[in-house]
Amino acid sequence: MQAVETLVTGRSGIGVHQRAKVFEMRNQYILTGETGEEIGNIEQVDQSRFTFLARLVTDLDVTLPVTLTVITSAGTLDMRLHKRWFRYKVRVTGGDGSLLGHVHKRVRLGKASFTVTGPAGEPLGHLRAENWRARDFRFDGPSNTEVARVTKHWRGLLTETLTDADRYAVTFAPLSVDSLRRLAVAAALAVDLTMKQKDYGSPLDLLDLG
Repeated sequence: MQAVETLVTGRSGIGVHQRAKVFEMRNQYILTGETGEEIGNIEQVDQSRFTFLARLVTDLDVTLPVTLTVITSAGTLDMRLHKRWFRYKVRVTGGDGSLLGHVHKRVRLGKASFTVTGPAGEPLGHLRAENWRARDFRFDGPSNTEVARVTKHWRGLLTETLTDADRYAVTFAPLSVDSLRRLAVAAALAVDLTMKQKDYGSPLDLLDLG
């Protein structure tokens, strides 16, 4: 059976650039390759009117339901991510609808931590912040070997002040497999969905309802 190529196949890393907006009502990202070329995009889909209004008039972004589609530059669906109401668990499926796994934010004292599980709920690794501000993360696989790193980059004073846009670099360890690389990209997006929607945070960040 021939292996299916995905956005991460043969790459050393991927850039995830959130579109800069003063008022962000829908999550949108551009994906770039190692040399800065655009290789795909991410769009938020299926947002209800109620969710739109809640996002407009409240600061509870991280509690809202979100569905993201990851599309290659050729227009092919590569992944789909879904987070339910008041949940910090992101479900990740492939372009064919098959379940790839889950990324779940853990509530704990200290640095931010996420668990990554496979289709049957089997543990596949952890994404852990390497600093208190949760700007740099390391993703370790089942054998505690490094799979990827997720680093948030500074976008400039004007962008940081006036918008909620974030930019991440996801770099892969040379021998890591595509299945874990895809979940590493999903984990980077999970960080943005569960922690970074409003830079000043929310008291509801302390909740963990599974």
